[in-house]
Amino acid sequence: MREGQMLRSAVALMMMCGCAAAYVVGCHVEPVQASWSGHTDSIGPYDGVSQTVTCNFDSLSYVELFAGAKGNGGSYHVAVYDSGTVRMWADGTQYRNESWVRFENWNTHVAFTKGKQYVFRFSRAAGSDYSA
Repeated sequence: MREGQMLRSAVALMMMCGCAAAYVVGCHVEPVQASWSGHTDSIGPYDGVSQTVTCNFDSLSYVELFAGAKGNGGSYHVAVYDSGTVRMWADGTQYRNESWVRFENWNTHVAFTKGKQYVFRFSRAAGSDYSA
């Protein structure tokens, strides 16, 4: 009888864990490595540093850029391009030299298409491209 109770308990535990796994992680995106650094690009009238990303997510919470010496008051801008058209943009501030700049206050939130390529273009002056 004790062996039967253990077996039922084990089966119940496996069922609970199996059901809970679907609620834990929907999509996980690995961070971009330094060896995959962006490239300089010119889209429209402004130059910037760009990173082309093959999308494996459906929405975007934030993006971070590692910046060296704080210049231009630490103001930065990122625009997300889809086939040459700005989909969304955000501004970020660098508070100290050699640090991460976080962009999270987007002008709008759009749905992304998994498997499609998007270009994230960073420029030093915040607000240099508000064509969205």
